[in-house]
Amino acid sequence: MGQGSNGNYTAPPGSVLLDARLSAGKSVEEVAEALNLLKTHVEALESNDYSRFNSPMFARGYIRSYARYFGLDEAPLLNDCERICRRDEEQAAKKRPQGQTRAPGQAKLLFALLGTLLIWGLSVLLFNGQKQPEIQLSLIEERYAPLVELRARPSLGESLLQLPDSGTAPRVPPELLHDVSMTLLADETVWVEVRDANNAMQFSGNIDAGQKQELDLQGPVQIAIAYWPALEITYNQQAVDLNGLAESNAVRVQIGEL
Repeated sequence: MGQGSNGNYTAPPGSVLLDARLSAGKSVEEVAEALNLLKTHVEALESNDYSRFNSPMFARGYIRSYARYFGLDEAPLLNDCERICRRDEEQAAKKRPQGQTRAPGQAKLLFALLGTLLIWGLSVLLFNGQKQPEIQLSLIEERYAPLVELRARPSLGESLLQLPDSGTAPRVPPELLHDVSMTLLADETVWVEVRDANNAMQFSGNIDAGQKQELDLQGPVQIAIAYWPALEITYNQQAVDLNGLAESNAVRVQIGEL
């Protein structure tokens, strides 16, 4: 797919990626395997369907990897991705039902509610107005078997490296400790192990496709995943993007806040 005189592609990002894949003679499965993505994610990117992703950030990361894999200029593709996301959001806002005319009694209730929200907002601004902490990801040395070998074994979980006992784990400095609300959503059945800041096991086992696991624990958190492309992670209401960090589908990382 060619580029216009202003450097932008003359077609949506999905069409550009699809043409690049077909020109290279690659199948959807081959691209998914090369980029550590799900087949459905590749199909969603090629059809400009970003609603399949938990956050636009995931779509941007996947488009960037896809573009680099085929040697495409990623900047115009990312710009078009943002434009499409804004357009979809505007269309969704227009479809939302408008509020009906309220009776005078309802108007008083509305003003009271707005006043309460205003007071709450000022309280948040005064007492919790600090900038939202930034998520920090650290890749822990990968000692896992190759993906093909892992898939050939009966249990993916048993194939992962066992972490050291809590008695031998390094202590986390007190200033780095923080409360964590963590959500794990599986697109496919995936084995996961989660340990808290004290290296105590908080979860270990399979999460079935479509199921969600919610954890409240103390961070930083260590998480081992047998097939990370199948898992969407939210850490204190922020999406965690492992794309571009891991070199294989099996990974162990530490997640914390700066």
